[in-house]
Amino acid sequence: MSHFCLLRDPAGYQSIPWNLVSDDGVLEYWLEHLEKLSEKVFGYARDHYGRGAKDRIDRTREDLAEELASIRVNRMIDGNDKPTPIDFDRMWQGLLCRHGLVDPFASIKRKANNDACIMYPNVVRRLHAMADKDKWFSLIEGTLAGNLFDLGGESTMNLSDSPDGFFDSLENLKPRPWFVDDCDMLVEDMLLAPPAKWSKVVIFIDNAGADFVLGVMPLARELALAGSQIILAANEKPALNDMTVDETIDVVEKLSLGDADLHALIEAGMFEVVSTGNDIPMIDLGNVSDELNEAASDADLVILEGMGRAVESNFDVQFSVDSIQLAMIKDPAVGKKIGAESFDCVCKYVPLVVTP
Repeated sequence: MSHFCLLRDPAGYQSIPWNLVSDDGVLEYWLEHLEKLSEKVFGYARDHYGRGAKDRIDRTREDLAEELASIRVNRMIDGNDKPTPIDFDRMWQGLLCRHGLVDPFASIKRKANNDACIMYPNVVRRLHAMADKDKWFSLIEGTLAGNLFDLGGESTMNLSDSPDGFFDSLENLKPRPWFVDDCDMLVEDMLLAPPAKWSKVVIFIDNAGADFVLGVMPLARELALAGSQIILAANEKPALNDMTVDETIDVVEKLSLGDADLHALIEAGMFEVVSTGNDIPMIDLGNVSDELNEAASDADLVILEGMGRAVESNFDVQFSVDSIQLAMIKDPAVGKKIGAESFDCVCKYVPLVVTP
């Protein structure tokens, strides 16, 4: 594990310059958020692991209550008196794993992926009927619409992830200009294809279901058709309803069975799935897998998709290549940190400027 090879300034990189203790009221907000979220997670754990998990769930609930009480008194997490949301997520994920509740969202993710796979051909057919400019705009909008389905966000933890919900989300995106809106500039560069401006693209993916299958995969597919080799970078281990590397491989293979173009792209080596080494909903690009760095070493575009990876962490990150950040804001505290509101959209495109 080491820093991501495409960071512009690895020594100066900070994944999330956000001290939960020094920011007034934020620590208590996250504590209350986790208390609410945990009960949803325990419900998913009961459904997935069955009645035999009751004692494990009860012990996890008790330990969580003790942990949160300690944080309230001592104002530190695992001995760190300057904790960030990443420390918070690691504490919670570690607690689940210690009690054998490694992936309480497994059944939810499986159903969401299966449902979205059924609708995937419809999304692809709609795109085929569009002119190039409209198609690229639609692909970006689809990625943003899919990112609504996040079971870790306060405003979306009770949202049903359904294909119909995806199309509703697409129709109800906030009007442009979005909170960060580099979409016109991005589409102009996408219209250069084929051949694509970028020979290899690394996409850090987020949630299962509509987010990945109906949002990210159509965009990745179109970039690949334009000549870009695609690296799908997914979590090594489960976190919330985020895609793991094994789940990503399974879903891409399933989609290819009914998509001749995608199947041909895979056979031609245009798609690769790699592990980031990550196990939380955000990502620390100062500590990623060697596998990812080997695959990404010659990439010329990085896409960070999802609120956790593209906004809550890494919002101001700088890369040594072109970069795109695509996300919908689903949490008011995350939005407040950057001056946005819930359901605002971020389409941030930073082309690398090469000076003579």
